[in-house]
Amino acid sequence: MKSIYFAIQSTLNMSQNQYSDDLAHIRSMMERSSRFLSLSGWAGIIPGLLALAGLATATWLIKASKLTNGYASAIDQNHPLILQLTFIALAVLVLSVFSSWYMCMRKARLEKQSTWTPAIRNMLMHFAIPLLAGAVIVGWIYENEQWDLLSPVVLSFYGLALVLVSQFTLRSIFWLGIFEISLSIPAGMTGWDLPVLAIGFGFAHIVYGVMMFNKPQA
Repeated sequence: MKSIYFAIQSTLNMSQNQYSDDLAHIRSMMERSSRFLSLSGWAGIIPGLLALAGLATATWLIKASKLTNGYASAIDQNHPLILQLTFIALAVLVLSVFSSWYMCMRKARLEKQSTWTPAIRNMLMHFAIPLLAGAVIVGWIYENEQWDLLSPVVLSFYGLALVLVSQFTLRSIFWLGIFEISLSIPAGMTGWDLPVLAIGFGFAHIVYGVMMFNKPQA
């Protein structure tokens, strides 16, 4: 009788374990169908390094312009320095977007995940809307030459984009977005714009990228 009891108990335990494994597998499949989880740590580190390089170049150009008496506190949008800084910002933006997308898609392919799912489409749409709205405001800032508003606006809308997109990817993206938004406060203070941009777009991304390697599902 005891052997029969243990056999039945063993069968029930095996059934329960198989049931739990099936539920975990279904839960994992549902999560991957609704969220894009193949974020690469390099997708944070590379843009962070590009941002630091761009900001270092911008700082050097500003100092060089001051030394040659080509810098004034009120410079118009056609000033060579403004055109140079705009080119640097656009170059960093394009390279950062491309590198992030490439590294994430590369990781997805290595994990044998689809690179074009409803989750990815939703993620891109929710990420693009705040950035496009921010681009419109940046355009007005450029037109009205209100340069002191540039850094807070860029950080705020970028942070908002991260908050919105976090529902379709890793949850830790939400907190990165909150951090970027909070940086918009000191970014509006005189003389703090470039250092805060270095923290928000440079060091924050590098630190987050390193954390992704240690805890990819954070």
